[in-house]
Amino acid sequence: MSIERKAISALKWATAAKLVVQIASWAGTLVVVRLLTPEDYGLMAKVAVVCAIAGAVAEFGLEAAIVRWAEIARDDLRKIYGASLLFGAIITATIVIAAPLLSRLFHEPRLAWPIAIASLQIIISAIAVVPSALATRDLSFRRLSTIEMVAGVASIAATLLLALLGAGVWALVLGTLLGAIARSTALLIFGERVRPTFSLRGIGEQLKFGLTLVGNRVSYFVVIQSDVLIGSAYLSTTEIGHYSVALQLATLPMTKVMGTINQITLPAVARQQEDRPRVRQAVLRAIGLISLIAFPTLWGISAVAPELVRVLFGSKWLPSVPALIILPLIVPLRMTLSVMFTASLALGNRQLDLRNTIANFVLIPAGFYVGAHWGLVGLCSAWLVSVPLAYSVSVPAVLRFIGIRALDLIAECGAPAVAAGVMYATVTVVRFALAIEPPIVALLILSTTGACVYVLVMAIISRRHLVRAASFVRSLLARDQPTTI
Repeated sequence: MSIERKAISALKWATAAKLVVQIASWAGTLVVVRLLTPEDYGLMAKVAVVCAIAGAVAEFGLEAAIVRWAEIARDDLRKIYGASLLFGAIITATIVIAAPLLSRLFHEPRLAWPIAIASLQIIISAIAVVPSALATRDLSFRRLSTIEMVAGVASIAATLLLALLGAGVWALVLGTLLGAIARSTALLIFGERVRPTFSLRGIGEQLKFGLTLVGNRVSYFVVIQSDVLIGSAYLSTTEIGHYSVALQLATLPMTKVMGTINQITLPAVARQQEDRPRVRQAVLRAIGLISLIAFPTLWGISAVAPELVRVLFGSKWLPSVPALIILPLIVPLRMTLSVMFTASLALGNRQLDLRNTIANFVLIPAGFYVGAHWGLVGLCSAWLVSVPLAYSVSVPAVLRFIGIRALDLIAECGAPAVAAGVMYATVTVVRFALAIEPPIVALLILSTTGACVYVLVMAIISRRHLVRAASFVRSLLARDQPTTI
């Protein structure tokens, strides 16, 4: 089976898994959001900041190092596993001990135990790093997708049950932890296992790669989580809760879909790195397909935000509406360019990844610091200014390295953006012209109108996007061919 066919097969299974998990997750989340309070979500947002940054440190880029090397000796694999367990245990113990101090830094004494318990997922994830990395490297996403489905459903089921029992923020903490336990357990049972060796001799190249990568990833997580870190100094925990729920909904397509696509892109491009023209065409096709879906989906969420919040979350979440109007506007740009950065990393250019990280590290937190002085709306608006500024520094170099012209990039993204803009304007006019009630009827009418307008405009200005998407869907639905290496 060719790399392209194997990647499409992987994407098919990963997409199916994400779809099942998201249907179950959002069905449960809609109930959980109504049971919990914005303050509960604000507390969990602060817990997540600590765990995300600490987890990036503990992972040390070792899973990516296993994926990056097509061939790796068994003894070296055992040593990498031992290093992963060692780093995971050290970071977990550090966070548990430091939990009271971290809670004081957030001015929230209630955070100490949630941070300590949630940090256990770091060592739990480290236990399964080898079977996860090997399955990813081999594009064995059928097995990985099944595991992700089981873990995702287990997590939301536990969260929902605990929320019904009145557990408050603990429903979110323990639900996430149980999902991590389910995932690692399944990977150990069904994946390839090795015994750890606690020695670093002979794995210098992998550690060097991981060290470069972990610096970039930690910086990335600090940047991405700096909204909550900085916002917590100026916004109340309840406001942070409104912000975090809006951000979760706004970035859902990116965190779920792009996580899968980038996970597949890294090994797929790494295997074709000697054929640059092929890589360029694949990256451009991916950007075009992502743009076709991302712009109408995210800008559509922004356009119907008032109705969406009232229908899905209830009146107590209405303060989240401004955030949900602003935040989705920048996400399509982040989704499309994410593919390029992943491809650049897969081609071996860690320096560009580092350059991008430095630009983000300087500009994005600075934007949050300035924006947070204007409350929730200011914090959200910082995304619209800081992210384009950061990309203006890093994107030109990535384009040159991969060999993509700026005009080609604009050609892939421009038509979907224009069509989505027309869609947004149409939805806004219809809302004010008709003043539709109740909210659920308004949501259905506005969503249907927007979707029809978008497809019509795309058919007029760029039929090739639709034709290519139809061809891609047929590829996804095609029966997998027997794998031959």
